[in-house]
Amino acid sequence: MVILIITVGGFVYNRNSNAKTAYHAEGSAGNIAGTTIVVSLFADDTESKWDSTEDAEKISNINNYLAIAGDYLENVVASYNKSADFITDFTTNTDLKYSMAFDKKITDQDYIDNGECDTVVWNFIDKNIDEDALKQKYNADNIVYMVFVDSDESNTAITCTRSWYEGMESDDEIVYLFNIDSQCLNGPAVYAHEILHTFGAPDLYVEDSLYNITSDFLNYVNESMSNDLMLTCSDATTGDYLYDSINNEVGEVTAYFLGLVDSSKIVDQWNLVIPETY
Repeated sequence: MVILIITVGGFVYNRNSNAKTAYHAEGSAGNIAGTTIVVSLFADDTESKWDSTEDAEKISNINNYLAIAGDYLENVVASYNKSADFITDFTTNTDLKYSMAFDKKITDQDYIDNGECDTVVWNFIDKNIDEDALKQKYNADNIVYMVFVDSDESNTAITCTRSWYEGMESDDEIVYLFNIDSQCLNGPAVYAHEILHTFGAPDLYVEDSLYNITSDFLNYVNESMSNDLMLTCSDATTGDYLYDSINNEVGEVTAYFLGLVDSSKIVDQWNLVIPETY
């Protein structure tokens, strides 16, 4: 039996598939120290539809938030003496933006948790996107798929990431980004947080036996790493989301799981582990 892992607002759901190996994970997002193209899929469902005219400002904001997230991640990687390039602009690069549709309500959390929506996205990608051509055009090492849903304040589903695991039906890693969840408009820090999941970074605010993240370690994180992006996406001073910048940090623990550093005293101190496939 294999275990499937999807990070949903920090919670890990295990289903019949294999565990993701965080460090230099395989899948469409492998090594963050490289060139990554972000492909944006604007998804309609039975309750919401994107309108290029009425939603023009929202779509423009999303493109801007992606740019801020990409620039931030490039700077994070550079701070660890490595290099990354995130290509996100779907206005200039029109082949990085697509429209698709679900025949169910995607804001139904069960639809996400049981993986049905993944199959819809993978089928769309297979039929409409030439990944090899895109990677060749942009000289890219990685592809991350962002599925944008025009949710409103009534949305009860949570922005989440489908990360690669050994034996998955597709190598493609998907972020389901709800425009609004928990009655908050998601901003650039949320985008960056979710993208880091595709490269193997775990949440630092929920216990996770796969990484040996315990309640005691979480207490340490809150006391000593309170501004880490994998703990919080909010501004440390106001507690609110920012929409023009990201001021959270990516510390050595997250850097270790991303493969940006080879060792970490904190990882060793708390016996954190990289999940083994099984």
